[in-house]
Amino acid sequence: MAVQDGSAQQALEALAAEPGARVLDACAAPGGKAAHLLERDPALELLALDVDPRRLPRIEDNLRRSGLLEAGPNGRVQVRVADATMPALWWDGFSFDAIMLDAPCSATGVVRRQPDILLHRREEDLSALVHAQARLLDAVWPLLRPGGVLLYATCSILPEENAAQVEAFLARTASALASPLPEAFGHAAGAGRQRLPGEDGMDGFFYARLRKSD
Repeated sequence: MAVQDGSAQQALEALAAEPGARVLDACAAPGGKAAHLLERDPALELLALDVDPRRLPRIEDNLRRSGLLEAGPNGRVQVRVADATMPALWWDGFSFDAIMLDAPCSATGVVRRQPDILLHRREEDLSALVHAQARLLDAVWPLLRPGGVLLYATCSILPEENAAQVEAFLARTASALASPLPEAFGHAAGAGRQRLPGEDGMDGFFYARLRKSD
């Protein structure tokens, strides 16, 4: 089993991938969500990516320890070093039914466990993160099949990374539709839901479920 904070585990509930779906985990390290996806449905066809090769062994270890990583290039579970913003270098041309985008963020939602985060964040760091999140959304959205779902998630409590980021994406993407989540995922925040640090004993987290029009 992969151990995660409860708010991170809820991301899989929010994605709600259909049984046997073809799923992209676009920013997979350290692999907890990929493992949780496969524990819920071993029949998934999963591609787990991370841009940092140093993180790949941890993803593989998490999956292998749970007996979830298949050997060989044709297994239903693939782990690759790749930049999700450059699909021309790794995408095989077949659409995904669901995409998990747990985007790199300021991590301000985990301050109850790592309070030093607030001391090290600078304004220019946030601007770079917001730009990277927008690039990721724009890059992976075309890979989603019509009718498919994308979950945009962060462990941030900052509106620029969360509600405002999603609203901007919806405004520039005609095929993207907000798919409302229930109150169990936190407070209403634009097209998504925001949980604050410590609520229900969990980290702060943002979730927005987007559906691609048919």
